[in-house]
Amino acid sequence: MTRSNVNKFVKNAKQLAMLPTSKRLNKWVLFEYPFDAQLLNLSPLYLKSRQLYTELGGTFNPRICSTMRGLSAQDLFADTIDYTPSLTQITWFAENLNDVVDPEKELESLERYNEISVFHEQNHRVIWRLLPPAPKGQRELGRYLNFAESLVVVLDIALGNQLGPKHSPIFEQMKIIYRSAGRTSKSKSKRDYFLAVFVATYLLLELINPEDIQAAVNYILPGQKTLNHTAVHDSLELSELFTRITNPEWQARFWKQAQKKLAKKHAGNSIQELSLPQDPLDLSDDLARVHHILDFFEV
Repeated sequence: MTRSNVNKFVKNAKQLAMLPTSKRLNKWVLFEYPFDAQLLNLSPLYLKSRQLYTELGGTFNPRICSTMRGLSAQDLFADTIDYTPSLTQITWFAENLNDVVDPEKELESLERYNEISVFHEQNHRVIWRLLPPAPKGQRELGRYLNFAESLVVVLDIALGNQLGPKHSPIFEQMKIIYRSAGRTSKSKSKRDYFLAVFVATYLLLELINPEDIQAAVNYILPGQKTLNHTAVHDSLELSELFTRITNPEWQARFWKQAQKKLAKKHAGNSIQELSLPQDPLDLSDDLARVHHILDFFEV
């Protein structure tokens, strides 16, 4: 951590604090979640996600949550999300930097407890309700979980696009959102782009060689090579540590618990379970579900 990091953080915090808010959205604002009121006012998708999550009975716990605890201990299938209520601390730090004895250590501490995106976590909980029941086998469930994760990644990118190239990089640098605006943020073919992002992300999570993903996306979504190229480029920005290590290791460790919790969530549901093709090149028949979920989020 360097002084330049500190100065950048302070500049970003002050810029976000100056963004407009709206009193009509106060009931949706999370207590002390950094710059939540500004995001709710800026992005219809951010607001829609909050509304969908709370409508299904989702709740929030404002209590200190480190990145490590957020990734390892929080229940991805429970309708409760912990977050660190740190807005006042961030604001104080930005406004009183000259009074801080060791700004670098202070910032390091702040960032350790402010790296989990509530928006991303909400969307996971909503999407479990929108997908059909999960399949039984370990590998089959893995494809199901990768399908859901790919949808959440698309929504992360859609949020960045709504916020635009001016605001989204600042929110991303502050770790409040995970992705800034892609290169198609003003495209007239957003849905086709989002479909291509979904497919490319799913292939990444299925551990397809990144060098083969462009050709695979063009096969699954023919007739839009230029748009596919952009989508694949944006999808490959997903952390390799997550796609190659964190995600498969989490699934290998927790797939049985995930299966039980998803079965309980869909108890009494007579809809046929979602069994995805073994060959991801046969994914095109399942893209209607992606359309349906993006429609639900009004993307």
